[in-house]
Amino acid sequence: MVKIATLSLSILCVVISIYSWLSNTEFIFSNYGYSTENLLSGNFLVLLSSIFLHANLEHLVSNLIVLLLFGITLEEEIGSKKFLLLFFGGAFFGDILSSLIYPANQISVGASAGIFSIIGATMLIKPIRIEIFLPIPLGIIGLGYLIYAIVGAITGYPQHVAHVAHIGGSLIGLSYGFYKKGFRNALRIIIALFLLLLFVPVIWNLWVLIMKSILGILASAGILRAAFGLSFLDATFLKGCREVEKPAWVSFWLEPFLKRLI
Repeated sequence: MVKIATLSLSILCVVISIYSWLSNTEFIFSNYGYSTENLLSGNFLVLLSSIFLHANLEHLVSNLIVLLLFGITLEEEIGSKKFLLLFFGGAFFGDILSSLIYPANQISVGASAGIFSIIGATMLIKPIRIEIFLPIPLGIIGLGYLIYAIVGAITGYPQHVAHVAHIGGSLIGLSYGFYKKGFRNALRIIIALFLLLLFVPVIWNLWVLIMKSILGILASAGILRAAFGLSFLDATFLKGCREVEKPAWVSFWLEPFLKRLI
């Protein structure tokens, strides 16, 4: 089932960001990005417009990945209306909170504060949800993002990142999560996630070991070589790599990925 809210937010981020890059970017960011000056001048639209603007492609793609990763799961659990309320509530509160810390003329853009609200709620409501391409529970990933926001706000690193807005968004999502799960249960979840976070390297190495084992079995059986022309998966494993015809996507994506594992 398509998660219409998550998909719609993602499409709006892509379309509006690309439009701003191809147009007068400086003018658009100055007038439609969020800043305390813009807000106090009566330009309340910036609370909304700044969400869908992004500084560059890296900013946009990183936000989209996290929005889809957490958004689909949460929207499936609480429904589109509550999901959108959490997203925009986190984005608005993050902006307002950042006005108390950052200079009045500082422009900020991006959906990060709203996404952090989604992260905060998801890590309490669906903490053990695991996606097949990322064998780490969403709760642990969410806790990692929360720690990143707190450390970033304290150290100011990386620069040009509105860490305070991220914390504001997280507070909205966490508040809903505490309401939904109950204070004691939510607190237990956070403590359990923190303890599990210590074992992430073990979990990750185990997953890589399993993938290596599977690839080793397939390689020894000649299945990958027959299917994709992966010349490096021969009996000597990465030794004596020879040129063969293979699909372009294998050369540029799959083969480098498998080489890292092996």
